[in-house]
Amino acid sequence: MNKCLSIVIPLFNAQDYLPLLIGSLYKTEGIEQTEILIVDDGSTDGSGQTADALSEMHPEIRVLHKENEGPSAARNMGLLNAEADYVFFCDADDTVDHLLFADVIKEASTCSCDAIIWDSELIYETWNLLVPKNRGFFAHEGLPKERHVYNGKDFVYTLLQNSGDFVATVWLGAYRKSYLIDNAFFFEKGLIHEDELWAPKVYLNAESILYIPEKVYRYRIHKGSIMNPDTGGRKRSADSLMQIYPSLYEYYDQLLEGERLKTLIEGNLTKRYLHMIYKYRIFRYGYGKMIDKKRLVETSVSLRHKIMALLLYLIAR
Repeated sequence: MNKCLSIVIPLFNAQDYLPLLIGSLYKTEGIEQTEILIVDDGSTDGSGQTADALSEMHPEIRVLHKENEGPSAARNMGLLNAEADYVFFCDADDTVDHLLFADVIKEASTCSCDAIIWDSELIYETWNLLVPKNRGFFAHEGLPKERHVYNGKDFVYTLLQNSGDFVATVWLGAYRKSYLIDNAFFFEKGLIHEDELWAPKVYLNAESILYIPEKVYRYRIHKGSIMNPDTGGRKRSADSLMQIYPSLYEYYDQLLEGERLKTLIEGNLTKRYLHMIYKYRIFRYGYGKMIDKKRLVETSVSLRHKIMALLLYLIAR
């Protein structure tokens, strides 16, 4: 049977979580139409052996082992080795809603769009509770809750126009492999928050994006997740974000010059950038002079963000 979807799972020291993910996938009707490609990124906790054992149990699972380079390199290896038409990058410590994911598999078997996009909900490991449905985190709140095919720029414009934001997260979609390869949409090695750089480029250049208004993905927040960084993680985040955000301004200048979307997406980028500057205290790591304060002031949409940008003249030197 030809596979319609490759599920690429970058794996590093997630021995306790991987079986939970695989269990959720194997509850899904139609899983035999997929391949599950686990890329062991030099795990040291036995995760690689766990993946090998799972592959012996399930014919759809294939395991690749490599030296540790981070999730970007692992995803790139998975993309290059994927055999299906569509690729879904799934984190090893998360799960899917198996009833809703069955619909994704059906769409991947017939769809010709560049991307298939869905929503997510959060699971807090501490309480084992789902975030209430009225919270729009990792959901495309600016889109009408109906299945629809968008042009990539229209997809982003609609989100920004209606909600002022869009979600730049890799695991909220399946992407046509040939579209990613032909446009060299690989992940930048060594970055944290690498999908903040990757996702906007993938969305904006897509000719067609199918939106499925369902919370297919379940993102787990736990002590070791990127949303709960330790001190060392904050420094690594600051280093990565100072590569990502300035380069996106340049990218939007080239791709969207003269388009109505440019003002909206720059304003959104500035909002994200300011949030990260203050969240991670980026100016404490020697980046104060590198922050383009003038551009942040000029592209701030709200008075609050303009004040935040102006304050950087005082605190980010």
